[in-house]
Amino acid sequence: MKRQTVVGKTMLAGKTACKVLYNQSSDMVELEVGGTTLKFEADNFIVINEMLRKAAARIVMQTDIAMTI
Repeated sequence: MKRQTVVGKTMLAGKTACKVLYNQSSDMVELEVGGTTLKFEADNFIVINEMLRKAAARIVMQTDIAMTI
């Protein structure tokens, strides 16, 4: 049986659901954005997360986008 845990979720603009699920037994992460699902090995997901974090910081520094958390 495939058991996943929701480790993050949010609602994007336009009411698009976004969530991150983790399956500990297979060490896989699924990123669901709307109707699209991307599957990663957990260590690769962490590398992609770091790349996205750095890219977001660069975009914020170059634009008037305000980060709200």
